[in-house]
Formats: sequence, C-alpha cells, structure tokens
Amino acid sequence: MNTVSVVIPAYNAARTLGEAIASVRAQTLPVLEIIVVDDASKDETLATLEALVGPDLVIVRQSRNAGGSAARNRGIDTARGEWIAFLDADDLWVPHKLEMQLAALATQSMPAFCFSSLVRVNEYGESHVLPKRSPRQGETLADYMLKAGNVVQTSTLLLPRAVLQSCRFRGGLRRFQDIDFVLQLGTAGVTAVHVNEPLVEWRNLGGPTVSSLQDPSVVRDLFSYHLGRLTIAQRLGLEVRSLNPLPGVLGATHWLGKVLLSVCAGAIAVPNAMSLVLRNSLGIRTYGMIRNKLK
Repeated sequence: MNTVSVVIPAYNAARTLGEAIASVRAQTLPVLEIIVVDDASKDETLATLEALVGPDLVIVRQSRNAGGSAARNRGIDTARGEWIAFLDADDLWVPHKLEMQLAALATQSMPAFCFSSLVRVNEYGESHVLPKRSPRQGETLADYMLKAGNVVQTSTLLLPRAVLQSCRFRGGLRRFQDIDFVLQLGTAGVTAVHVNEPLVEWRNLGGPTVSSLQDPSVVRDLFSYHLGRLTIAQRLGLEVRSLNPLPGVLGATHWLGKVLLSVCAGAIAVPNAMSLVLRNSLGIRTYGMIRNKLK
C-alpha cells in the first residue's frame, strides 16, 4: 500500500495553516501523517496546531528559526511514509491531488518524482495556470525551468522517500531553494513526471516572500552550487526573469543588455522580453492597467 507523509514548514502561519491542513485531510487518498515543522514562530501558529490535533498530525518544533529548507529537511527526517509530499503553509491542494500523482508515478519503472500544474493569481489580479506545458522529450529540467521559464513549485511535489536520502533542500540559499532542489533531482537522474492539471492553489497571503528578494547575490549563490552544469542561456533566463534592474542609468543599461543577450541566446522570446521591459519601465501598477485595457 502507498503511504504518504506530508511535510508542511510553518513560520508565523496561524492565518493560513488551518486551511492548508484541511486541504490535506480532504484528500481522496488518506495520508499517513501530516508533519508540521514550526520554525520558531512568533504568532499563534502553535495554538492553531493544538486546535487541529488528531492522530494524523505530527508537530515538530524548531528551537530557533532556521528557514524553510531546514524545516523541510527536518520533516523529511521525521517522515515514515514511502512517499513524501510538500505543502507550503499558505497553499492549498485540490482533493484528488495525491491520487492523481500516485497514479502517474505508478507507470514509471525508474526513480521518478511528480509535479503538477497549479493556479496562481499574479500581481495584476489575473489567474493563471502554470506551467504552460509539460517538459518535452529530452528536455532537461534546467532548460525547462531556467531557459523556458516554467514553474516546478514545491507544493506540487511528490517524491519517493528513498530519493531524499541524497537530494535535500539547501539551507545556504536565501532564494531559489525550490529550483535548486529540482536541479539536484535532475542531476541525480530522477525522472520528472508532470500532471498537466492544476492540483494546487499557489497563494501568497503573508506579504513579501523570499521570491521577492532582489539582491543579485542570490542568483550568484545558486549558480555557484551548480558551477559548470548550467549553460549561458539557462543562467541568463533565470536572471532576467527573476531580478529587476538596479537603480540608476547604469543599472537599467546593464539589465537591458542582459535582456538582449537572453533573446540572442534563445533564453527568452522577443514578446516576453518586450513585456519585461515595459513592466520595469512603467511599473507594475501602470503596466497592469494597460494589460487589463488591452484584454
């Protein structure tokens, strides 16, 4: 029988944690355990968990705040299931998420992990299903995510626990922990299986997140861990999609040069490059208003 452990890292997540856990408990395939790793929260996260107590709920308390990667790794070490799924404390699963993913993985003879599409509301209030396509035959995960700009989001992942003996979330990264983790899976030769149906609602209800961190060193940190394994197009694709221009004329000029190089390297299509330039020139609010009027 397939047994699934769900790992939820939680930091100051009292407002959203109850809904996340409810979406796990509503699965058509019951889980073995829901492991919530409280990363030294300062709000009512623990009180929320105590109100949700049940035989399926395992609460792990960190003595100090160590970040999402450390919390997920602690959850992995605690898990007893054959399969491990991850869920961020402000995201939601649809009821048949695990059932569909396990069915997809049952067709694989080699070590494999599964990710799904998701629904996300962007900064313009538009709802989108991401990623827009599945990986193509022979396409590497690095090309799929960095060059083509497709999303493999943590709350969509389901993996065999055995794979996680060698692939872990890296604590030294302030951003791109999810990309780094999936790149590790690709390097280890683990097959990616995509369920092309939105099984997760990706929500950012707690304000700014690490994904909004604009320090260029966060990109360099990721590249340093994968030195020699990423192409120029992959590196450029991640940079221009993830980082805004630095302040001033020099910063804008440098960023525009990166956009042009990205187009020439095939890392980004011309229409997408034009959208990036307009968004950064006009600002998110003005650009969003123009997008809405052009619909």
